[in-house]
Amino acid sequence: MLVNSKFSDVIDDILKEIDLDGKFALDATCGRGNDSLKLIQKLGGNGFLYACDIQEEAINSTKNVLNSTGYKNYRLYKISHEYIFDRIEEKLDFIIYNLGYLPKSDKLIVTKADSTIISLKEAINKISKMGIIVVVSYLGHQGSFEEREKLNDFLKNLDQKNYKVEKIEFFNQINNPPIVYKIGVV
Repeated sequence: MLVNSKFSDVIDDILKEIDLDGKFALDATCGRGNDSLKLIQKLGGNGFLYACDIQEEAINSTKNVLNSTGYKNYRLYKISHEYIFDRIEEKLDFIIYNLGYLPKSDKLIVTKADSTIISLKEAINKISKMGIIVVVSYLGHQGSFEEREKLNDFLKNLDQKNYKVEKIEFFNQINNPPIVYKIGVV
């Protein structure tokens, strides 16, 4: 379909278009491991996946998902995404963030505007020339409107000579649908 009906379709479309075989990727909010699984399958056995989350439950869930595939080319960190780049030496070819809270978990443990912006500032310096950063921004949790506002301000003010930013909205959906941002290096 030319028009997607949910954000995961947008992510799937992006992953179909990018060649990640043998490259490096980061799931900056690994959650239940769904995006990590999609990424490691695209990376293949010669690529490498980094993933992080602040919750032990998320790390364990992601580890279980990845272990079930037989892949061993990944490293999980129980830390905030604002600190993950201190642990990664390579340039990354794909980075994804799903902002908000861990599904089916404590809705008071959420991503925060300040740490997200700190992380994105690091991410834009760590992404490879042909790489892409994807941010899925949800509303509804505590601090989500502030996080979205700061995210919009940060991305809107990236120098267009160095970065291209695309904002994908589900414009006529009710109940605060997510927005997907794609950031590429020029």
